[in-house]
Amino acid sequence: MLDGLKSCALSDFEYWLVIRLYTAALIPVFLSIYLLFKKKMTIRLASTLVAAFIIAAIGWELWLTYGLAGGLPVNERRSVALSCAIPFNLNWILNSLADVLIVWIGIAFVKLLYKKKPSPFLKWNWSAFLILLFWFIAQNIYVEGFFYKFQLGSNGDLSWAPMHPLGSWINPTLFKISGSPITIQAQSSWIIMTPIIYLVALYFHRKHQEG
Repeated sequence: MLDGLKSCALSDFEYWLVIRLYTAALIPVFLSIYLLFKKKMTIRLASTLVAAFIIAAIGWELWLTYGLAGGLPVNERRSVALSCAIPFNLNWILNSLADVLIVWIGIAFVKLLYKKKPSPFLKWNWSAFLILLFWFIAQNIYVEGFFYKFQLGSNGDLSWAPMHPLGSWINPTLFKISGSPITIQAQSSWIIMTPIIYLVALYFHRKHQEG
C-alpha cells in the first residue's frame, strides 16, 4: 500500500491525510473482526455501528463524494494525487467507515463516564447526549479545519445532502481556525447525527439486553 501511495506523488500533508483516513477507516473493521472472533462484540453495539455507517453514507458521504445535488464531485475538489491515493468510488466508503469510528469512540467515551452509574443507553439522558454532541462537533471542527481543509472547496462546491439541509445556499462561516473557515454546512451533519445516533443506540440497547 505504501509503495502504491508513493506512486501518487503526494505532498507530505496529503500523504499523512491519506494514512490517517485509511487508518480511521480500517480500525473499526479490524476491531470488529477481533471482537467477533473473541465473542466480545455485542449485538446492540454491532447493530448501532452498522446503522451509523448507513446513516453517514446516506446522510452525506455519498452526496459529497458524487456531488449529487448542486455540488462538485470530490475528484474535482481535491488534487490529482489525492484522487490517485483515494479512489473516487471508494471515497464514500472510507469516510463512512471513519464516521463509524467517531461514533464508536463517542459511545465508548459515554460508557466510560457512566461506568459506575446507571446506563445512559436505556433511556434518554441529556448529559450523555451533550457529551456525544460535544465530541461529534469537536472532531468535525478538527476535520474541517485541519484534515480536509484543502478539499472542501469554496462556498457552493459541496453538494446538498439530507444532513446538510441548508446546502451551500445558506452557509455562513461560524469562525475560522488558522485561516480555515468553519461553516454551518459542514457542521450540520454531526449536529443532526447526534440525536439520531443516540436514539439508534437507545433502541438497540433496549432491544438487546445482553451483557
